[in-house]
Amino acid sequence: MTKPRLRIGLIGTGFMGKAHVFGFTSAPRVFELPYDLDLHTVADITPEAAERARVTLGFAHATSDWRTIMANPEIDLVSITAPNALHKEMSLMAIAAGKHVYCEKPLAPLAQDALEMTLAAEARLQTH
Repeated sequence: MTKPRLRIGLIGTGFMGKAHVFGFTSAPRVFELPYDLDLHTVADITPEAAERARVTLGFAHATSDWRTIMANPEIDLVSITAPNALHKEMSLMAIAAGKHVYCEKPLAPLAQDALEMTLAAEARLQTH
């Protein structure tokens, strides 16, 4: 039986980005998941860094503009491991694009920003 694919976009390839990829690649060997996980696109600060991460981490595509992950209808889940100050903008854009968001902690530097992100996600769930 073929499982549906969950296509992942990763923003940020520092320590936590690598930790998320380790989790994505290890989980299917340990757990019976309802999806096959697909490392689709990785975003990093420069085209060179993104391409290095693509090769090293096993992604199919690379970009230096994280917004291309949000705009790509092939990507289902966005894993956000960029600096905390960027989480709000990235998460809100991903939610608006209808993507699942896996955001590293802390969610945002300010509690009000984290609340706004949470309310946006809950509102999206109510409409879909």
